[in-house]
Amino acid sequence: MHTSQDLKSLISLLEDPVFRSIVTIQDSLIELNTQLTHHPSILPGDFDINISGQLELSVPTTPVQPLGPNIYQDLYQDSSELEDQRVPVAPLLHSSSEDTSAQVTSPSLVSEVMGMPPITTPTYAKEFKKVIEAAAKGRQIFTVQLYKPEGTSLGFSVVGLRSKDKNEVGIFLQEIQPNGIAGW
Repeated sequence: MHTSQDLKSLISLLEDPVFRSIVTIQDSLIELNTQLTHHPSILPGDFDINISGQLELSVPTTPVQPLGPNIYQDLYQDSSELEDQRVPVAPLLHSSSEDTSAQVTSPSLVSEVMGMPPITTPTYAKEFKKVIEAAAKGRQIFTVQLYKPEGTSLGFSVVGLRSKDKNEVGIFLQEIQPNGIAGW
């Protein structure tokens, strides 16, 4: 007799629309957590939980292209500030929202992701270059810009070695993996 009442209470709970909404929201939060693992660049403006509790996720369909090869050279020649760039993302794996046509993409800045605005003023770039040149003490300096798609490795290891003679530290590439970005 007591079991019958428990079953009726359980059935009533499972049929309750509020309970279903809570479960749907919980599923959406689990899906959002999964998406954040695959797309760490997702910002609060890139997702919403609609009135029915479904996750509405909006990420760019095409990754942002890397900045031009002369970005550093332009900075050192008093060019205007760089355009804001969004962190590239891989294609969506899965979305709990069935209707993706109503999704809205909101532009966001890398500075919002990092919590600080990027320093791209020409004065800063010149000072940075001077500090690097002073630290290099006449050694050759290479400026390399690598574009790293989300979920991939740059494919190299860096090691700092101290000179016994001069008591200086140098930074060297230790290994370049053939399947990494640097190995292409």
